[in-house]
Amino acid sequence: MSDDDKAVRLKALAREIRDELGEHNVLDALARELAAGRLAVADLVQEIATLRRELDAIKLVQKSRDILLPQARNQYAGRRKALVEAGMPMPADRGFYALERDGVGNPFRWTGPTQAFHFDFHLDRSVPLRFVLQMPLWGAEHAQGLRATSDDITLPLLRRQGNRVLDFEGMLMPRETLGITRLTFIADHVSTVASDTDENATRQLGVPFLRLTVAEATDAEFAEWVKGVEPGPAEATAPHKARAAAAVASPADAAP
Repeated sequence: MSDDDKAVRLKALAREIRDELGEHNVLDALARELAAGRLAVADLVQEIATLRRELDAIKLVQKSRDILLPQARNQYAGRRKALVEAGMPMPADRGFYALERDGVGNPFRWTGPTQAFHFDFHLDRSVPLRFVLQMPLWGAEHAQGLRATSDDITLPLLRRQGNRVLDFEGMLMPRETLGITRLTFIADHVSTVASDTDENATRQLGVPFLRLTVAEATDAEFAEWVKGVEPGPAEATAPHKARAAAAVASPADAAP
């Protein structure tokens, strides 16, 4: 910008300022501008103080984490097994009805009234963990389309049919974060049936539950599971390959 251009711009800015302040009561206008500036500065000072307090709180949390994290890792280390059976206490808010028994006295629980039911565990997630959900074979029809999720990831399930039971096998992959592992199962549908205790009431039943086991996966178990849930040559050319790979895999039933 040349000197002439600067002079013209300076005059224009001066004129704009005079217009904003007004021709009269210049001191009053300046006082208002100064007061507004001080208010703005005060707001900034308060905002900076708030940010500093928040930063101090974050630093405190980080310091606590650095102190407690090694202790937490030690507490979780080795926790690679879990067992839940229908006969154990199970809160209704996890998606289970009261304990029942089949015709030969075996305990089981229906899931419901929603499609989802879940389990919470404190587990060492530094290695792959194999879980097996087991239900009576007579519940096979209810189990069609059963899905599993954990850590916001759909877990492929390998379905195995035994003599009297039906197993759904999956893997919890290693993760770095500590804390509760929530394993959620989602039934494809629920069936509305009359209540056993109140003829005027109904129940929404998902699947019949027997037990759930979790244990560290051996190399052979992991390899067998991967082989079972991977799409075969025929599926690889099917239009739904991508969807099938991401969703629950249901290979042909195989006796263990």
